[in-house]
Amino acid sequence: MRLRIGNLAKAVLVTGQAYQDPKDALNEFVSNAADEYAQLGRKGGRIRVVLRRKGRYPAIAVDDDGRGMTPERLKEVARSLFVSVKAGDPATLGEKAIGVLAFQQLGGRCDVVSRAAGSTETWCLRLERGKATAHLEREKRRARALPGTTVFVADLDPDVLRMLTHRKVVEYLRKRRGPALSTGAYEIEVTEGTRSELVTPEAPDGVKLDVPSRPTLWGRIEFHLYVAPDASPERQVAVVGRAGTTIVDDMATLDEFADEPWTTRRVSGHIAFEGLEQTAGRRAILRDRDAFPVFVDAVTAIQPAVMRTLDRVAKEVDAATADRLAETVRRIFGRVLKELADIDNPMRTPIGSMPGEGALFEPRPPSGNGDGDGKVRPPGEGDRPEMPSLSELSPEPVDPVEPAPAPEQARPERSRSSRLPTVQPDPDPGEARSRFDPESGVVFYNERHPDYLLVKDNDSALLDYLATLAAKEYVVYNNPRAAPVELGEEMVRMVVRVRRHMPSSR
Repeated sequence: MRLRIGNLAKAVLVTGQAYQDPKDALNEFVSNAADEYAQLGRKGGRIRVVLRRKGRYPAIAVDDDGRGMTPERLKEVARSLFVSVKAGDPATLGEKAIGVLAFQQLGGRCDVVSRAAGSTETWCLRLERGKATAHLEREKRRARALPGTTVFVADLDPDVLRMLTHRKVVEYLRKRRGPALSTGAYEIEVTEGTRSELVTPEAPDGVKLDVPSRPTLWGRIEFHLYVAPDASPERQVAVVGRAGTTIVDDMATLDEFADEPWTTRRVSGHIAFEGLEQTAGRRAILRDRDAFPVFVDAVTAIQPAVMRTLDRVAKEVDAATADRLAETVRRIFGRVLKELADIDNPMRTPIGSMPGEGALFEPRPPSGNGDGDGKVRPPGEGDRPEMPSLSELSPEPVDPVEPAPAPEQARPERSRSSRLPTVQPDPDPGEARSRFDPESGVVFYNERHPDYLLVKDNDSALLDYLATLAAKEYVVYNNPRAAPVELGEEMVRMVVRVRRHMPSSR
């Protein structure tokens, strides 16, 4: 039978749009299988993609367990190209009725093997690249045991064999089909040889944005967006059309959204709008005069909220990182100061026993008095100064400070503190990298300094930087009248010991 074009004007419109990637062509047959389950009203149906790239006869197969097609329906497919019964159905994708022609981007021959529900016969519609005829016959060798359809593509091009590897196909379908897979609309299994893998959607990464959906005349615009604290790995926002299938992998590639926040690589997820139309290649949005401007307006309206969330998440992460690294600096200097007994230690970290902020949480001893170091003194001691004993002048050595989990926050208590440095951002930064405030016993670092900005996004480098600043302030405080050479020697002595106690994971 001869192939026929049912709508010449539509054919002229779409025939100039070819598939640039073989995976896009393969996706057409996955779309047809997904549409079959959607029209059948069956959720969770499985689509099988089988790759055979080795051997004398390489081939690709896409299989579903849907209703199948009768010989009459297979004839209709061949005789009514560019005319689809799915047009206007928001649950399906095959409105252009050209998916069967996608095989020409993969190989030289396509066999559509199908068994209709209620029938015991299997039929095969065969098409060949560049031919204006199709052949329909009863299939015996590949007869199906159950209703459904399998599309076989053979005579594969050599470059297709290199591009359609198992891993590439799985990753492609995860991106293009992720939203539909997450809703359980269907399952996709990719098999090559003895290796088989079920395609699963990517897990959300970051803080979920609470953005309400927006109703329009063309359906609702749904926002499924997540904000992460950094851009490693790089993230992107997809645009999803009807049937939960991705039209554009990265929204930042559209001219309308080639700016922040979409180019920060810290926003992920997808925006779904059934009103958007796809070009024939499934890789671009059709910029019509109706639905597309509505989509642009809706996305533009939420950009300020996305930017605010980006700033908030970044500040929260910076604060948490600073607290965590400050605790590590305290542990490091807990060891260093025991080695350098000649260092006068004016630095203090506030301690408190009541919940709050600004101090380390440490319960008060059950009895006795506390001094500035959090130690217990016998009642009455301290009423008048007395000469210390020999044992008090040379106390027993203390075991090195062991790593401990981050302490709870507490309200500072004036009479209690720990002999370890507190490292905090400078509330009034100048040009210097850091400064030491003797009254509060705090080392303040400058968050605006170019050196800080250079290392702030790398935890190991930032820890090294903060520890070096604390070492500098110790040395400067303890050597107020030292010559530059002596000051440099003391700095080296301190930094060598600091770095010896840096975490090994660094």
